Amino acid sequence: MKLRIFSLMLGKKNHAREITGCLVYFEESIVQILEGEEEDVLQLFEKIKNDKRHHTLDLLWEGPSRRRYFPKWDMALYAPVDDSEYYDSKEAFVTNMTLLADLSKKTTSALLSFWSTVRANLNG
Repeated sequence: MKLRIFSLMLGKKNHAREITGCLVYFEESIVQILEGEEEDVLQLFEKIKNDKRHHTLDLLWEGPSRRRYFPKWDMALYAPVDDSEYYDSKEAFVTNMTLLADLSKKTTSALLSFWSTVRANLNG
């Protein structure tokens, strides 16, 4: 799947910049949280905003955090395995992601916004 290759490529670049986070892909929508030094994250966000492949971009939350919530993930990717298996695994994917959203800590505004948006995308 092109998204997985793209994610691996970005993970290496993010690792070099010490940017961590999580990306959830579902039905042509992406929800992403970025963590790192403010300047690095803002530069990456500008690159994402200027990328012509993105047609709608909403900033849900911006601000400092006392700690990273995805410290060991250069960019965790949650997406169906591949297009051929997607339709067989869609229900399981939605169930698993909903459970993860429900169980994940929401101790900050950023996490609350991230997981709420993931849940909204899953529920259409």
